[in-house]
This record gives sequence, structure tokens and C-alpha cells, in this order.
Amino acid sequence: MGSRRRRDRNHLVPLSVSVAFVLLSACSVKEDRMSCPCVLELEFAGSDTLNQRSVELMVTSREGYYMSDTVDVVRSGNRYSAPVPRTDLHVRAWSGTDGQASEYGLLIPLGSVCPKVYMHDSDVCADGERICETVLMRKNHCVVTLRMEGGIRLPSGAKVKGNVAGYDEKGLPLPGRYEVLLDEALEDGAYVFILPRQTDASLVMEVDDGKDGFKAFALGHYIVTSGYDWNAPDLDDVTVVMDYALTEISLMISGWDEVHRYEIEI
Repeated sequence: MGSRRRRDRNHLVPLSVSVAFVLLSACSVKEDRMSCPCVLELEFAGSDTLNQRSVELMVTSREGYYMSDTVDVVRSGNRYSAPVPRTDLHVRAWSGTDGQASEYGLLIPLGSVCPKVYMHDSDVCADGERICETVLMRKNHCVVTLRMEGGIRLPSGAKVKGNVAGYDEKGLPLPGRYEVLLDEALEDGAYVFILPRQTDASLVMEVDDGKDGFKAFALGHYIVTSGYDWNAPDLDDVTVVMDYALTEISLMISGWDEVHRYEIEI
């Protein structure tokens, strides 16, 4: 009886070793999930408000990853997906830039009008198999309609000047010279121009009528004093009515009921 027990234990030894070997082998074989890409899913919200359905998409990382694509948000059903590395990513989506945007931002050439640009900017941690991000395109331009009382036309060479010349790679206002000529009026005599997001009240309108000499109107001051918020997520449009003879200016912000009147400062 004792010898049989010893034989049974002897048979168990190789079996135990075999099981342990299998377990050790299984533990040593691990899949490196971090080397697998993450699927970045983007959902475009509010895209029906865009003037253009084409969105320029750029995804970057501090490690040097760069991906760019142009998305037709209507054809894609407001959705977009792409494999990306598992790391911290910066997602930018711009629309209405007239092809001027790049990975370095948007620089408006001196004398050119700011495009009707919409932007999204966010940081995404792509540390899983799939990450979803909502892209909300924000209105980053202000359309200004300037009307002159009495049907007066501005002299040739009238211009609006500012200190923001576009947007940097993060979508923030880019310091620089900005000038737009007011030499073409609409049929109703109004002048329409577009401003990028401003950082202060330094906008001026310069006019040389050839009689009283050069004049500079503190347009930025009037806009800010009226309560306009240049830091709002979506910028409102503005209508300015100027009575050149009475040296008075009225300012209306789209969607507001108030009309603000000021004595023109020259």
C-alpha cells in the first residue's frame, strides 16, 4: 500500500511541472495594447450654421504626430473617424478660411479681408481603443455693416485698421497689422467688412476727405463701450450708422434691442 502511494506521488510530479510551465508561458505572453492605435471619432455639431460645408481638420501631438484632412460634413453625416496614436492630441477644425489656414494658423495678408472663419480647438487624451469628441464650430469673425446717413459716400482710401492679423495655431488672435479698404459700397450705400476677433479697443477708421484733412474715428472704442464682448464663444455682428454732418455715430449689435449713440471723437 505504501509503495502504491509513492508511485502515485511520483506520477503527480511531472504533471504539476507541466501545468506550472503552461501557466508561466501564458503570463509571459502579453499583448502590448499601447502600440495599437486609438480610433478618434469626431461628431460635428451645429454644422448646419456653417457658410461652407468643408472643414479643414488637423490633429497633432507634442511627439510630432501630424494628420490633416478635409471633411465634407454633409456627405459624411456629420461624423469622421481615423486611427491615431495613443497619446495626448490637439484637435483643430476650421471652416470658411478660403484655404488660408495651415498647421501654423491663419495669417491675413495686409489689405485682405478676414474670411468668415469658424473654429474648433480642443485637447484630447487618446489613451484607449476609442475616443469620441464633439466638434463645435464657433463663429470667430464679426461682420460689420457701416451705413452713412444722408447717402454720403466715404472718400476713396477710407480704411479700417487694427492690431490683429489672424489666428495662431491654437486659434487665438495673432498680433499684427490689419487693414481693410472701404472703397466699394453696396447698392444701398452700405459698406460691409469683416473683422477677426479683437483683443482690445484699438480699431480705428481713417478717412481723408480732402477738405478738413485726415480724420481717425475710434471705432473699437465705440464697439467695446456698447457692451460688445470680443471674448464671447460666438461673435455677434455689428451695424454702425454714422452721421458725418452731425458728428454722431450709432451702433447696433445683432440680436440686441439697444441702440448706442456717441459723439464722434476725432
